[in-house]
Amino acid sequence: MRSVRREHAACDALRTFLRDLHESRFGRVLPRQEEAELVLKLKARPGEDWALSFHPSLGEQLTAQLDDWQAGRNVYREGRAYCFRCDTSECEHARPASPLEVFKEYAPNGMPEWHELAQALLAAGDDRVDRLYREGGGIVAMFQPGRLLRSRQLSSFGRSSRTYAILAQVAAGFFQMARGATGETAPRLAVSFQAVEGRGAQGELLLRLNLVAGTDPVELREQLASGWQPALYRAWKTAAQEIERLERLAREAAQGGTAESMSEILRRVPGVMRRLAESLERGGRQEARRTHHVERRRQEQRPVHKALEDVRAVAAGMAFEDEKAGTTVACGPQSRAHAFNRDGRHVTSFVLRPQAIDLRLRTRRWRVLTPEEVAEFKRRVEQYVPDQKDIAPPLS
Repeated sequence: MRSVRREHAACDALRTFLRDLHESRFGRVLPRQEEAELVLKLKARPGEDWALSFHPSLGEQLTAQLDDWQAGRNVYREGRAYCFRCDTSECEHARPASPLEVFKEYAPNGMPEWHELAQALLAAGDDRVDRLYREGGGIVAMFQPGRLLRSRQLSSFGRSSRTYAILAQVAAGFFQMARGATGETAPRLAVSFQAVEGRGAQGELLLRLNLVAGTDPVELREQLASGWQPALYRAWKTAAQEIERLERLAREAAQGGTAESMSEILRRVPGVMRRLAESLERGGRQEARRTHHVERRRQEQRPVHKALEDVRAVAAGMAFEDEKAGTTVACGPQSRAHAFNRDGRHVTSFVLRPQAIDLRLRTRRWRVLTPEEVAEFKRRVEQYVPDQKDIAPPLS
């Protein structure tokens, strides 16, 4: 019986040592976490009252094996939140079910919960929800601290985990996805920007800015790189670089290289995310203004493709010299107008009402070309379109 008691005491001491070692590097484990197989090497010296020695040390042996075990779990996944209930980032709970949803919070059992961005704003008492549906309303970006996102999460299901922890989030939208090849209406997208703390294979700190959305993460990254949403890309890239800088500083602090503690550096992360929210909204307003401008110009139906045809058929008294801009303007049917530089190269096309023409003539900004000047103007324009002479009769 004494040997059994001593075996239990030895196991209990080793268990406590192993548990504390893991928590110091990776945080607490989940109740359902898979079994870890560990092997220890030791030497016993019978002549010295069975003295034991470990080479490498007990801590080094256990640390190396815990690192290998932890690395195989692949906790962090780009474009997904970690599900502590299922102990994976691959389950159906790890990403939103629709493009309009953002991360809501962790349930008590560590399962990610999602809701639409409009609901998130209402739940937070944010009165900007109407901007989501207002034309030209821009982007709404809401900052949320990590403690709010895990307030219901139980400690036994990852609340204190350092293997995966959301330090702060910005829930933002709606972003207009790129249109498909068929020209169908582009879907709207909400994005959860999450500053995530994790641990690498050797227990080193990892900080990542993760974009979680109800679309394929690879497709989302490719669209960002393509210039689909320049303001979104700039804001995300700036915040990601700042997060990378904090990761480097925190690692140095953990190794004793600086006077600042790692926890003090990590407390800067929410500030980065607040600035991200501000940048997204500011960029969204700029994009909205540009989109409105493009749409207005589209609605004006700028007649670029009619430029050559209208120059060739320009009526007497409908070609002008713009003294201020240094261009020649040909006016055609349906209020079409086309400006060319002095060499005959097309500059722009636009819609110009008759009263606007009269105003330019009265203020002597424009001058009516003589028939000889019109002929020379047509000749200069023709130089830049020699391949189209077989489409319409030559200019006369």
